[in-house]
Formats: sequence, structure tokens, C-alpha cells
Amino acid sequence: MSADPGIVIIGASLTGAKAAQALRLDHGYDGPITLVGDEPHLPYQRPALSKGYLLGTTAPGDLDVLEPQFYADQDITLALGAPATALDLDARRVRLAGGTEFAFTQVLIATGSRPRSLQLPGADLDGVCYLRNRDDSEHLATALRAATDVVIIGAGWLGSELAAASRTLGNHTTVIDPLPTPLYHVLGDQIGGLFAGRHRDHGVNLLLGDGVEAILGTHSVDAVQTITGQTIPADLVIVGVGAVPNTELAQAAGLRVDGGIRTDEHLRTSHAAALAAGDVARHQHPGYLNPVRIEHWDNAVIHGTAAAATLVGKPTTIDHVPYFFSTQYGSTLEYVGLPTTWDRIITRGEHGTPGFTAFWLDRGIPVAALTIDNWGAADHLRTLITAAHPADPRQLADPDIPLPDLLPNARSRTS
Repeated sequence: MSADPGIVIIGASLTGAKAAQALRLDHGYDGPITLVGDEPHLPYQRPALSKGYLLGTTAPGDLDVLEPQFYADQDITLALGAPATALDLDARRVRLAGGTEFAFTQVLIATGSRPRSLQLPGADLDGVCYLRNRDDSEHLATALRAATDVVIIGAGWLGSELAAASRTLGNHTTVIDPLPTPLYHVLGDQIGGLFAGRHRDHGVNLLLGDGVEAILGTHSVDAVQTITGQTIPADLVIVGVGAVPNTELAQAAGLRVDGGIRTDEHLRTSHAAALAAGDVARHQHPGYLNPVRIEHWDNAVIHGTAAAATLVGKPTTIDHVPYFFSTQYGSTLEYVGLPTTWDRIITRGEHGTPGFTAFWLDRGIPVAALTIDNWGAADHLRTLITAAHPADPRQLADPDIPLPDLLPNARSRTS
């Protein structure tokens, strides 16, 4: 091993574990690596927390990012269950709760995000839950099985998955959101409306265009009162109204923070000793005018491996088209893209049948796509979005034309 203090990764997460793995296996880095985490668990993957793990179909070991023995085999120091409380970038030292300190040559900050909390009467009652980490999921799994009337605040990806899980367990389920459809910001009216119908078909009571005035109860939740005056019985309330990046440590250390820790396209921050990656990073992206912060699994993996490359002096540009997947009511949804505007939506196939796909176009160029129960299609869709070429709407809508034939190189070969 080399004599330098090595690399400290703050965040024993998917991003952090992937960075450590890539440092050792892809780049042969032989200096000390320390992985710091505020939870006692080994790094784990979060998508199943609102799906299989919540429903008991995903085993605890299946959450692990890497085999437990990997860290010892690769001489990676684990400092778990003690969050980083102070970061001195000029002195190259980080201090943990309890007083332990680590020196470093470089630090990767992967502190993730936390649920945005409700600020309204009754938000602190027993029975009001959030879902972010493994312990939250285990608590919520027990609570859902004991509940009868569940109210979910927020109809984004998380709220939609939780509604599907709640209905799978047979609970009366109400979703409240001020927007006109589920996933409105991502899908818009047309496709969002299809998802609203899907929820209703599975027995979810959707209160859209409404909000929460207060959560009612003495010590625990009894009901939710909406802005329009409805009172919805509830013995469990789950809040899914977005996430806030954990930037406090970075900000106190003097790093530039603006809706996340600001980085360049190689994940380098405003200090030469520090990188940031994963949910907490708001990075420059050559495909988008403004810096982006993405909270999806795919982004966490890409950031981890890219951060490792930058740490060893081989920076690669973060230029991938974002990808997200969701499981609801037994179907798998895959979405690619990050559009800020679109002027047309093209669909192929029938909604509710495998292979249904929607394309969002801006001035004739596909900028996002969604496909359902169509494993393998996402790679083609990502290539299509990355190309940023105009597409023939008739071909996009024709299910008899294979997705690979929509790609620009395929069109040039057949023209």
C-alpha cells in the first residue's frame, strides 16, 4: 500500500460502494479507502425499499450492493453508524460523530438526500411516516400490514409505488396531490391521465388538484383534512413530497452549494480535494442547459464509477441520458430522458398491454420515452434520445417497426 492518507468516501451508499469497487478493481488504486456511513448497514440499494422489500418478496441480502466479504478482501475500511460531522478540506481531515477522525488526500462526498418533511398541523402525530432508508422500509412494512385506511401525500414515483404496495396488501388507499395527474411534471396530462386511470382501476381513491390542510388526531393519526374541505379517514399517512439533498456538511466546508453540491461534468467541486456524486451532486451535463441533480438508481451507479475515474486522474464526462424504472401493479415501467419542454407526445401500442411506449418530442426530436413491460427496450430508447435527431412520428407510432430500426444509424442504412 502507498503511504498517502488515501481516499475517504462520505456516504456508504450505492454511489459510495460503486466508487470504492471501481477504484480497486477498475483502476488498481492501492491507497487506503475509507467508507463512512451514518447507518449501521453495509451499502445497500434503495429501489426495492418501496417495492419488493416493503412487500416481503426481496430478501435482506438481496439489497447489498456488494458481497459483505468484498470490503475486507479489498482492504476497504468501513466506518458505519457514525455520520461525518465536520470536514476540513484545507487540512484534509474529516471528523465523525464520536470524535474519530480520518485524514485523506481526496474526499468523495456522497451524502445523498432526505425526504422533504411536511410543515402543517398534525405532521408530528404517530402514524405519519416517511420512506428513505432500510429502517424506514421495515417500519413501514409492519405499519402497512396493521393499517386499514392509508393516505399517501404525493403522487410522484414514490407515492405511486407506495399506492400500488398498499393496494397489494388490501388497504383502503387514498392519494392526495395538488397537481392534475400522477407524475404530472414528468409525464404531463395525457400520459399522466393514463396512470391515474390505472390507479383507479386498482381501487385507489385519487384526490388530484387538492392538498392537505391538516392531519387530524390526538396522539396518532385519525384522518386527513384536505384544502377543499374533505376529511379522509386514516390510520397511516405516508409522505412522499420530494427530497432535499444533504448538503450541510459540504456547505459548512465552504463548497459551492446551489440546489445540491455544484460540480463540473467530471464531478469535481469548487475545492480541488473534493468530489461530489449521487443524489447530492448537481453537475454540469453537456446535454442540458442547466446543471442537473438526479436521484435515480442508474445515476448513482454511473456517478460512483465516474467519480472513481476522476479520483485517479482519468476523468470522464457525465453525459448519460437519465434512466428510471418503477414497478407498479405487477408491471415494470422504464423511463429515459429529462425533458424541460415538449410539444408533442406519440404513443405506440395500447396502454395496459406489454410494450406500450410513449415518446415526448420537442420540435420533432425525441427528448424522453416511457415503455411498459418491455425489458431490453430502454437501451434502444436511450440511444434514440441521446442521438437528438428528428424522428418520423409515423414510425414512432408503428408497433410493427422494431425500436432498433428507429435509431439514426439504422435509418441511414435503409435510406
